[in-house]
Amino acid sequence: MDDLECPNCHEKTIPVLRKLFLGPATRTTCANCGSKVSVPYWSMIALVPFLIAIVATEKVGSLAVAAFLLIGGILFMSWFHYKFVPLIVK
Repeated sequence: MDDLECPNCHEKTIPVLRKLFLGPATRTTCANCGSKVSVPYWSMIALVPFLIAIVATEKVGSLAVAAFLLIGGILFMSWFHYKFVPLIVK
């Protein structure tokens, strides 16, 4: 995967994996301009698919189905965070 664009200098210097681990209280530094980059507070909505998967696992009796739900929740949460949560300068 290609790196993501810094919202300050517009160079592709933010690794995708690093963005997936960013939260409103954490930030990373752009390798090009040195600005602090994070995500907005509303990005916490990306946790909803994972939280739904956790609740759903309590209702199923099968360990395989529970594992499938958790992995699906994590994958959907990651995709949502990657596609819809913007990087911002903090």
